[in-house]
Amino acid sequence: MSNTQTIGFSYKVENVLMQTVNDDLRITGSFASRDVLDRINALLKEKNFKVDERTLRPRYIGEQLYLEGFAIEIQEPKTVGFLSGRES
Repeated sequence: MSNTQTIGFSYKVENVLMQTVNDDLRITGSFASRDVLDRINALLKEKNFKVDERTLRPRYIGEQLYLEGFAIEIQEPKTVGFLSGRES
């Protein structure tokens, strides 16, 4: 098992606000969650990290949506190569 680095993040999802429908229900407008994750990953990639989607948690501060979670270090896949000592 590899030893990967982890960081935490909190991302403010612009223009996604809670709106009251009635006393029992508040909703947001529709948004594409994959687009939001792609934006977060683009920002984290600069630091060589990517979102660990298993850790995502929505959080509302006031009416504003934030996504919080952890990001893991991007590790290059290890390749195994075989060199042949044969001569032609």
